[in-house]
Amino acid sequence: MNTLYITNGDANSVVSEMFESYGMNYEIVNLPANSLKLEEGNVGLYNAIVIENATQNDLAGITEQITNYQKKYKVRAAYLNCEPDLTLGFFNPNKNVRTVSTVLTDKGLELAQKNQMNGKDIQFEIGTCIYNNEKGACDQYSHNEVQIIGDNITPLLKYNDTDTYAGAIVKQQDIESIHFFIPYIDSIVAYFTSHLWISWTNYGIIDGFRRLYFNIQVDDFFIKNLFNYQEGTGFRTSVDDMKGIAKWQKDVVERMPKGSEYKTELALNGIHVLIEANHKQFVATNWTTTPVERSYVKPLTEPGTNRWPTADKVDSDWDVNALKADKLYDYFAQHPETQDDFYWLTHTFSHQNLDMASLNDADMEISLNIKMCDDPYLGMYKRDCFSKHSIVCPEISGLHNGHVLQMFEKNDVKYAVGDTSRGDLSPGNFYLPMVTNTTTSNFDGFIVIPRQPPQIYWDCSTVEQNLEIYKVRYNQEIDWTTHLNNEANLHIKNFLKLRHDPYMFHEGNLRNVDVPEVNIEGVSGKFGLLQQWVERIVAEIKKYMNWPLVSKKMDDLADTYIQRLNQKKCQPQYTLVIDDSSLNINEIKVASTTGECKVPLFAIRNVEFDESTVKEVEQRGVDPATAWIDINNTPKSIKFTKDVKWNDDAYTNTSGSTHMMKYSWKILAITLAVVLLF
Repeated sequence: MNTLYITNGDANSVVSEMFESYGMNYEIVNLPANSLKLEEGNVGLYNAIVIENATQNDLAGITEQITNYQKKYKVRAAYLNCEPDLTLGFFNPNKNVRTVSTVLTDKGLELAQKNQMNGKDIQFEIGTCIYNNEKGACDQYSHNEVQIIGDNITPLLKYNDTDTYAGAIVKQQDIESIHFFIPYIDSIVAYFTSHLWISWTNYGIIDGFRRLYFNIQVDDFFIKNLFNYQEGTGFRTSVDDMKGIAKWQKDVVERMPKGSEYKTELALNGIHVLIEANHKQFVATNWTTTPVERSYVKPLTEPGTNRWPTADKVDSDWDVNALKADKLYDYFAQHPETQDDFYWLTHTFSHQNLDMASLNDADMEISLNIKMCDDPYLGMYKRDCFSKHSIVCPEISGLHNGHVLQMFEKNDVKYAVGDTSRGDLSPGNFYLPMVTNTTTSNFDGFIVIPRQPPQIYWDCSTVEQNLEIYKVRYNQEIDWTTHLNNEANLHIKNFLKLRHDPYMFHEGNLRNVDVPEVNIEGVSGKFGLLQQWVERIVAEIKKYMNWPLVSKKMDDLADTYIQRLNQKKCQPQYTLVIDDSSLNINEIKVASTTGECKVPLFAIRNVEFDESTVKEVEQRGVDPATAWIDINNTPKSIKFTKDVKWNDDAYTNTSGSTHMMKYSWKILAITLAVVLLF
């Protein structure tokens, strides 16, 4: 399907981002516009219309066209931060820039619950400012506080200190529209309400995918890190710590929405097994970070560092019995079933910074770690719990070094994580991977997916240490509850945006055996830094959404990014074929514009896909189902098992039903093409 997005092109708008979050097709028309192409012959081109930041004067030349199209095809429209239309029953609008909060009305909460969302008693603060780095000041944004009159208006969002409204649905003369009088800039309320208008305008059938991936990656596993580089402060996770984490994972998943799956992912450094076991250690004479900018693209003519001898001069014939002196290693090596409590991947052998690494250094760092992970040592490399194609690079280094990427390829490593705090490793679209090329890295085709750095610091194993580092970094003191609340308020936005970035933690953050008992959002336990952060984030997510949280090992997570990238490249077209008398959906045709790919079709309504037309259906917990369709340039027909009326969204939240689709044939079609923004 295809959404028409009419906008004034505000650079800070999050509307395009929310379309991208689902992977929907949409086409942008910039204001001012005097006419629109909405049809070809008797075929409607758009199944939904979204208008943002428009005045009534902006719309004067196209309003009649839009309303006639809505009447003919029963298409809904969303008006976002537009000037209120007084002819619809809105009156006495007050345009304001003040800081104010809103709450969902009963009908607003009902609409949220139809989408498996929550929001009860939440105070949604309206965004008023986006910091402009060039100006060194805020770009200010206003909102409208609107009064409502008439039975044709259903209020959704109310300002909490006046009898005015920030959102409503209008049904008037066979024309239906949803209105939110708030700026669609970076804010919880903008992201939350986007899910409401996206589903509502599409009648609950979306050419996209909605999933929360919840991936916690722990770097430096097996390393004993010093706190703030102070001698005598080193902490290394114990066997009991890992038993505690394994047990807690089973407990916390019960506090997650139904259908959730959670495992922590451990990125390990094998040399620290040798160090702990005091066995055949390799000690580098110079292990400092290379003196180049992190974005430095290493020329292939530059050999780079040579901190490792060649493989024939490294004694890596390790004694299995000698390694048993490392109790943490032995716990996992001798009990393969314990490996399955977690996901695993490589973090290189010795944690060498790879920005200037030579071919030999890069090869040794990867190949030796693989050897430690494989038989006869840890014995996990070939198991399902291990991501053999993925890596967390030390200090997120080496991704601009073509020699390193050549050695990754040699060792069958295809994917790495980046760092969203670094522009040089951030894709233009965070729902897609960064793909290296000769300009970025002197290497084509290596996949880098975005990763988030929370403020749980790499060298900390206690709350007190974390707060001490925070004080040094920001020159202010903060209590732990406030710190966790700040983290929750920041990162809930990523989940509302359906961002799939994993989160970065470190070895010491796993500590839990000897920490004090704490209470996090009503849950008590001996929780360490990682556990407390996860508990707080899970509680925050549940305030807004009842969607399953799913952990994937990194190989599988990277595959989802590649699948989305392939979807962009093949430019899928979804065509709704609707009977013009009954308005039943006869079928949905899906085809690619170019090439082959797998694409989603998400049905929130109380429908089921006809299994004879869909090979793969994904459904978790209370979430509706998503059909996954392998397509080429020959249209595939997707149908429902029962009659589904196009313009009837009087559906309820039937938690856990397996959704799919049925159809007959054509009279009126709404063809949805894709705009490729890549």
